[in-house]
Amino acid sequence: MAQESLVEQGGLGTSAGGRLGILGGSSFLGASPDLPGETRRVRTSRGEVSVRVGDRFAFLSRHGPGQELPPHRIPHHAHALALEQLGVRRAVGLFSVGALHRELALGSAVIPEDYLCLHPPPTFADQERLHIVPELDPHLRRELSRVARSTVGPVREGGVYVETRGPRFETRAEIRFLAHHADVVGMTGASEATLLQERGIAFAMLAMVDNMAHGVGDARLTMERFEAQLARNRVRAVELLAGILDRLPRLLAEGPKVPHQTTSSTPSSEEHDG
Repeated sequence: MAQESLVEQGGLGTSAGGRLGILGGSSFLGASPDLPGETRRVRTSRGEVSVRVGDRFAFLSRHGPGQELPPHRIPHHAHALALEQLGVRRAVGLFSVGALHRELALGSAVIPEDYLCLHPPPTFADQERLHIVPELDPHLRRELSRVARSTVGPVREGGVYVETRGPRFETRAEIRFLAHHADVVGMTGASEATLLQERGIAFAMLAMVDNMAHGVGDARLTMERFEAQLARNRVRAVELLAGILDRLPRLLAEGPKVPHQTTSSTPSSEEHDG
């Protein structure tokens, strides 16, 4: 079992050039990425987070080290604060998604250009004004596309990721509605993107299709079919992660594109105890 070190709030410097944050999701359930570095427990005002930290990356499993957290229980605020404390100014998220359209085949990779959230998004704002103009970072999207093409093959560039609350799958009626506005559906990406950008961290998504959404296609959506495709995608997810690590210099090459904010008092990572 790997040893863990403890990082107190604000207690860690970073390597020159910063680190790339990498957040992995359901495609890593049951997988054990062989990553360099060490596992660190990072204390934030929103809770403690376990992160695998290398010289130029910080990998975080969003469902927890034991994959025990369902989507609606993920501590997104703590994740964003932990990555910020580790010197992350750019981050990429790897997501398991459902396809809203038949032409998106099982196992295909998608690099969304935008995202949509129909429930109230999380925020660090309390009494202060804190506005961002949300955007999935173009540079990171281009580099993720190159990684995906070199590891898993054809990639769908563009499109919209829509987040639903979870943990249940969507109804057929919900999917018919969402298909008019988006291309893939998941349960974590929009929340993650919003909070990271509020902390000044540029962000992009790489989604892997693990299922046809409820009512899309001829086969009925079942947990058995979903789990079977998820298992097939795990090998591809680990290959993607290896490709991202190989391309770290390019992903970190440009100065961080900090999302635009308007705020009267941007909170620090030591604030927001509730």
